[in-house]
Amino acid sequence: MSSILIRNAHVISLDDQIGDLPRADLRIDDGAITAIGVDLDDTGATVIDAAGKVALPGLVDSHRHVWQGAIGGAGGKVSLGGYFGVVLAGLLDKYQPDDVYAGVLWGALQALNAGITTVADWSHIGTTPMHADENVRALQDSGIRALYLYGPPVGQGVMRWFHESTERHPDDVRRMRDLLADDRARVTMGLALRGPEFATPETTEYDFNLARELGVPISIHSGIPGYLRKYRTIETLDGLGLLGPDVHHAHGAQFSETDLARIAATGGTVTPCPTIDMSMAMGTFPLVGRAIEHGLLPALGTDTVAGAGTDLFSEMRLALAAERGRANAAALARDEPPATVDLDHRDVLRFATVAGAEAWGMSDRIGTLRPGKRADLILVDVSRPHLGPLNEPVTTIVLNAGPSDVDTVLVDGVVVKRDGRLVGAVAERARQLIEESRSRVFDRAKLVDVLGPAWTA
Repeated sequence: MSSILIRNAHVISLDDQIGDLPRADLRIDDGAITAIGVDLDDTGATVIDAAGKVALPGLVDSHRHVWQGAIGGAGGKVSLGGYFGVVLAGLLDKYQPDDVYAGVLWGALQALNAGITTVADWSHIGTTPMHADENVRALQDSGIRALYLYGPPVGQGVMRWFHESTERHPDDVRRMRDLLADDRARVTMGLALRGPEFATPETTEYDFNLARELGVPISIHSGIPGYLRKYRTIETLDGLGLLGPDVHHAHGAQFSETDLARIAATGGTVTPCPTIDMSMAMGTFPLVGRAIEHGLLPALGTDTVAGAGTDLFSEMRLALAAERGRANAAALARDEPPATVDLDHRDVLRFATVAGAEAWGMSDRIGTLRPGKRADLILVDVSRPHLGPLNEPVTTIVLNAGPSDVDTVLVDGVVVKRDGRLVGAVAERARQLIEESRSRVFDRAKLVDVLGPAWTA
């Protein structure tokens, strides 16, 4: 559809000038929002009736291992160390290129179904260049907007690449950079690097310089428990002169106040993953309120469907509850119940939209709804009992919405979900591909020996 008019939506733009509009239309032409207002001209446009629906910017998942689409729940009962054993050591090296395609395609469709229109794909499944190619092909075929973060080939050996590694990042990234040279395309490129917690300082310095030579953003896992005291991630990066606005830190639950101050001073970004950070015992609380206290606007990530859900609605709720718990703990310990609470539902919605766009340098394209930006948006059906009456739309949606409430999803002006169902030929064949891949991977991994009899079905 080259032109679309979304009619009669309740618009939550998250744009400071446009604000919230209880009844408005959005005009989309050639993939961009061209107008927002009342009773817009629908000449030449396909009309989507959005009465009873709330229009929101598409959600941005700022840290996700998309290749894991086939293994949801495989790491639900483990800590971070158990995840390394079950997923990275037990499953990752069992993936062939066709399994990567199936897993990434399904993982991207899971995200789209949940209203996530942009994903930062931290990909450590590039065991060979062909694995990497299939990862990118799946992202492109899915219709999602993605930052493909080309990571280390962990399938060649977890200890080799993830324990005080001296292996330099694969040179194949240069070839991939030539293929993904357009930084304004729907699928762009960055590097998923190991950083000081997984590689030697000399290796980290080489990897960071490689990313900067290629002119791509950097993402690392930072502040992981069990590594912080020995490797002192932020202190090491600071000493090497490697911190900067192109460095994105996932998790960070163990960051010190000094760490956060250094990240903020150098323009870096942070993405807590509330479910995984808490359930895999990475920290007592996700890095949300402490980041804000240092002037950082945290983005949000789901991390892995092996141990978390597929959507950001759940992450928003958990981030809000956990941060209020952290912020109020001291007063409650003194038996002084707080009279007010600070972080609210609109704040966490901004984490899942505005902050994600800022984290990846895409604020000029996505994150809010306004003319001139790309048409990445979702319609949430609020006609169902658990979302009505719509007294305060943002609060109601953050408290109660889930993937099944996402009625319509557009990415770059293309409808990828409509009337609650994913659309297109790719969506139709993705389930067959993922079921076939799941059977192959589980058979190679002999999962009955790892996860128990339930995995043999």
